[in-house]
Amino acid sequence: MEGRAVSYSSVTMAQVMLPSQANAAGNVHGGEIMMMMDNAAGVVAARHARANVVTARVESIDFYLPIYVGNLVTIEAHLSFVSRHTMEVCMHVVSEDLPTGKQAEALTAFFIMVALDERGRPKELPPLVVQTDDERRHFEDGLRRYEERRLSSTR
Repeated sequence: MEGRAVSYSSVTMAQVMLPSQANAAGNVHGGEIMMMMDNAAGVVAARHARANVVTARVESIDFYLPIYVGNLVTIEAHLSFVSRHTMEVCMHVVSEDLPTGKQAEALTAFFIMVALDERGRPKELPPLVVQTDDERRHFEDGLRRYEERRLSSTR
């Protein structure tokens, strides 16, 4: 099976946050951002696998700053690691105050995705081709997390 580069499936998605996505104080609900990240992770994984995908696990979500109504939220998502059946999608979420142009990283996350075959079973995935030092570092970090997950699931 021929491998695919990280750039093959990477996506950037953006959306302005609306009042219906926030609480009375104007803070956007974390669940709204999580839904956007799940969508971005699904696009990345489906592009790599060229198959239906599901979220198997949210490895981590680290919130750094609040996001407010009117902010432009941009999600940059790419594969950091691919095993035989799972894909780790790394996401960086940037919040931008549109009137000032000030941008800040609001959160980061790792979602674990699985591609499914026609019978709903995990599908074998094309390998991830890493081409830069940054991609190699992300892949090695992802491999370490993958091995830690495998060890903890056997306990």
